[in-house]
Amino acid sequence: MLQIAICEDTQTHAQEISAAVERESADRRAEIECFSTGEELLRYIQAGGYLPDIAILNTRLQDEDGILLAEELNERLPACRIIFVADSLSDATEVYRAEHVWFLLRSELEVRIGPALTKALAPKRTGGGQGLLLRSRGTAIFLPLENILYLERDRRKTLVITAEGEFSASECPGKLLSNGLAEFFVRSHRSYWVNREKIRALDRDEFILSDGRRVPISRSWRAAARAAFLQSVQP
Repeated sequence: MLQIAICEDTQTHAQEISAAVERESADRRAEIECFSTGEELLRYIQAGGYLPDIAILNTRLQDEDGILLAEELNERLPACRIIFVADSLSDATEVYRAEHVWFLLRSELEVRIGPALTKALAPKRTGGGQGLLLRSRGTAIFLPLENILYLERDRRKTLVITAEGEFSASECPGKLLSNGLAEFFVRSHRSYWVNREKIRALDRDEFILSDGRRVPISRSWRAAARAAFLQSVQP
């Protein structure tokens, strides 16, 4: 049976979400549990062996950080898919601190909860097993997609930046990403292609990556880069 946890500190809001989830999951066997605090949810998980498949979290719980709760769930239950609910877009960039599948505004709950649940139940598309094969002077190096932070075109070479180090290739980024990898990257600048999974936040004209590095967003690519970033925030 599908287990869905809802963490809302306002009973009315919890009931609204629960009712919407029940309507959208009518064709599935789903058990919905509501929690008023993150501490209560975590205690239930620890004490009772509760393993929710989906957790729907308010980004701002009373006296608690709902995003911090999501980070804790990422750590304890990696398979649990997170859906954030917020009253405004003020947390739209902060939610990237935690892995999640959807960010929706409470005002759009009725319209968005269906697609959010559908995405939460879909297999993860992480690009697992994919990556770049770089060849140089008879040597071949395979870099898994999950290790790549971004690509930078520097004159006649492409720098592939990873958390472990920097690699170079003679091919342009467009060619390197031509084998089905382009969908995993956001172009932010004439010279930069950023791995979507490594973007933690958008700060004015820069992407902040998971390791704290910053990648510039140029004026000519600003609209496209921001739209790509916010796609999962406001699908």
